[in-house]
Amino acid sequence: MTSINALEDIVFASHKFRDVLESARRLTVRSEFPTVEWYEELPPIDWGFALLYASAITSAQSERAQSAVLRIATACMLSSDAEAAHHAAAAALLERSGNHMAVELAESRERLPADAWQQLPGALRLEVVRSRIENSVRLSDGRVLPVNPFQGKFWDAVETNDWLSVSAPTSAGKSRIIREHFLEIARRAGSFTLVYLVPTRALIEEVSRDLRREVPPDVGVFTMPWDPDLADSSRTVLVVTQERLHLVLELLQSLTVDLLFVDEAQSLAGDARGVLLQHAIERTIRRSPDAQVLFASPLSSNPELLVEDAPPSRRSSSFVSETVTVNQNLIWVEHIDRKPQRRAVSLVADGNRHRLGDLVLAQRATSVPMRVALVAHALAGSSPGNVIYVNGPGEAEKVAKAVYEQLPALKEPDTELDNLRDLIKTAVHNKYLLADVLARRVAFHYGNMPLVIRTEIERLFGEGKIHYLVCTSTLLEGVNLPCRTIFMRNPQKGTGRPLKEGDFWNLAGRAGRWGKEFEGNVVCIDTDVDGLWPNLPRVRKRSQISRAVSTGLDDASGLLAFVRSADEVHDDSTAESLFAYLFSKHLGGESVERLLERIPLESERSEIASAITNTALDLTIPVEVVTRHTGIAPVSMERLLDSFRRSGKPPSDLELPLPEEPDSKARFQEALVRIGATMTSVFGAPRSGEDRRKWQLANLIVNWMKGMPLARLIDQRLAFNASLTSAVAIRDVMRDIESIARFHAPKYLACYADVLAVYSTELGLEATDRPDYAMMLELGVSRTSEVVLMSLGLSRTATVALAGFIGVDEWSRAEALEWLAAQNLDGLGVPVLLQREVADVLEIASRRAESSSA
Repeated sequence: MTSINALEDIVFASHKFRDVLESARRLTVRSEFPTVEWYEELPPIDWGFALLYASAITSAQSERAQSAVLRIATACMLSSDAEAAHHAAAAALLERSGNHMAVELAESRERLPADAWQQLPGALRLEVVRSRIENSVRLSDGRVLPVNPFQGKFWDAVETNDWLSVSAPTSAGKSRIIREHFLEIARRAGSFTLVYLVPTRALIEEVSRDLRREVPPDVGVFTMPWDPDLADSSRTVLVVTQERLHLVLELLQSLTVDLLFVDEAQSLAGDARGVLLQHAIERTIRRSPDAQVLFASPLSSNPELLVEDAPPSRRSSSFVSETVTVNQNLIWVEHIDRKPQRRAVSLVADGNRHRLGDLVLAQRATSVPMRVALVAHALAGSSPGNVIYVNGPGEAEKVAKAVYEQLPALKEPDTELDNLRDLIKTAVHNKYLLADVLARRVAFHYGNMPLVIRTEIERLFGEGKIHYLVCTSTLLEGVNLPCRTIFMRNPQKGTGRPLKEGDFWNLAGRAGRWGKEFEGNVVCIDTDVDGLWPNLPRVRKRSQISRAVSTGLDDASGLLAFVRSADEVHDDSTAESLFAYLFSKHLGGESVERLLERIPLESERSEIASAITNTALDLTIPVEVVTRHTGIAPVSMERLLDSFRRSGKPPSDLELPLPEEPDSKARFQEALVRIGATMTSVFGAPRSGEDRRKWQLANLIVNWMKGMPLARLIDQRLAFNASLTSAVAIRDVMRDIESIARFHAPKYLACYADVLAVYSTELGLEATDRPDYAMMLELGVSRTSEVVLMSLGLSRTATVALAGFIGVDEWSRAEALEWLAAQNLDGLGVPVLLQREVADVLEIASRRAESSSA
């Protein structure tokens, strides 16, 4: 009997099949881009032959085979030459491949009649039935969940393994099947704590919102370590970043975890945050050795790396899935000599480029933003589902404005767009360009924008209300923002850092929404410009997962440089985080010898080991303070403590005030200056005389904690520096809020407060209750009542809009919900979108209360 691999080779050895596959590929590309002037007509496709050969490889698990089957089936459904019997056979191919959502999409778009497969002969109908049974899982509540091959394999593996690491393409449905696994556990009786670890705050809100709507009423979904109900919850789902998980473990010393899921596990490679992620994972597992540990990553070739640390007694496994649910067309768009309004369009397949036609631009492109906008509009017109990837917020705004100029004004007003524009003018600034470009269904999206704005943009884009969305590298951080076509030119991840091929294909995986589109398109612009595309993509490749800890030890030059200059103030570098990580393990009684063996030279291993030992011998900071502030080197804490000693001031003159106190800005500036002299340069390099930057940041930090709206913070920045334009001030303030107020300031000011407490103890003074600066800074509010509102799922923007009407400082969740339900939000002048936020929170709470009482 011929094996499936041998049969696959026979099929692809057929010149006729390869020609048919190429014709199918070009047919689908033509259906996507009707404005291109094609060079030649397509030859007719022998659908009987194509479908027969495709049917022979439906059981093959390779990406090549699955992509070909999907391509043939899709082209057949789109073709006007295919007969009804061919369409039925195409449906059978998709069903056999487990791609039920593509069948449902074809039926919804009337490319297939309902239940087209039932027109097939009896034997084939039975085969479809068998495939549907095989590609489904039965849930504990009796429902049957349709799955694709990756999801089915994951479901089997997660039931039989304690540690599991999986890799699959972006569109394979990882998030959905993980959520179903969480829900399946939540439906069972008993207490549990499940941790869903994500790389960004934006994903916290997205994942928690979906889970809150579906978990049983007695399950609490928590997103912050400061939630007052967290400690008392017996059935708990935690959706957190690595920073928040670290804080949870600090605040709840008795917390144990039953399941730890690490989403976007390739983030372990991410510099200082990658080190913290590994530290948080290891700390969780040490406390909960029996926890199930799951990792998921897109398009990685070595997921087994992440289960290497599983104890021998724990069952572990890993697999790479090549399930293809949506195909991508890779398109290159290049200039044509002396024809400034025309561009050559090429299709790249199997590493080969085929020039297919010309694209006519509306006008000459005299700047890069205009060129990107003209190409995107020439290909996509006014159709929805277009993402343009750019390399920074400023570029995003320029390209969005250039696209806006190509589009006509709306014939009729769109209420939802108008509501978003009103919120932007109220909550961000009345001169924010985003409100202007939205008038023609264009938006931009980057990580520093307020979450409520980004969330609404994503929703309207997903519903087709926004046609063009200009994005930065937030798309690489797991934001669930699929599209129909993604346009790129010189894509980078940070200034001067071209996208690696793995990142490119992860990004490209956003093109083509499973169940929403038959395929996606990846359009690369100016691929002919020398040096512009150092990693020019031709064939989809998987990337190697790495760990920042391992990378930093394999090349220890950065770590050695830090050790040799430990007396100097550093800039929150990866090397400092790595040293702090190693030192924390040493303090915890763990040997770091095995880790240091990764350093090639024995002399360098010895130097770093000695630095760790000597630092421990000289340590005067309590161990619990050092471990609480992982990521900050102990030598920096010692310098800060010594600075307190040398100041001659009593602790009361050094302590941080509450944000509403009259001297708060001056005191926070003094603290930032002291931190800058002893711990880190992230708040600005030390200078002689008045430090305007630190005063600026102290003002921002205090007003942010007080709950000042973003619009007022921007107006303050404009008043502080009259030379700034509104656009620059808006971007700068949003960047400082995310980078300084919500990240660096909580990290260092919380450490400052703890080291000051050590100083107080040395002087024999009693420790006083200290405000939780990490909480106030990350959330941007200072009252317990406001924290409770945010714990319910309200954004900071909505919370701040309501804060002035709240008459109490502390209340329970139930009291907060009762207060929200009693308010006349329209009468209070709360913007429509924020009213909807409140309504969503109340709806979820009401549904859970009804389910609980039923």
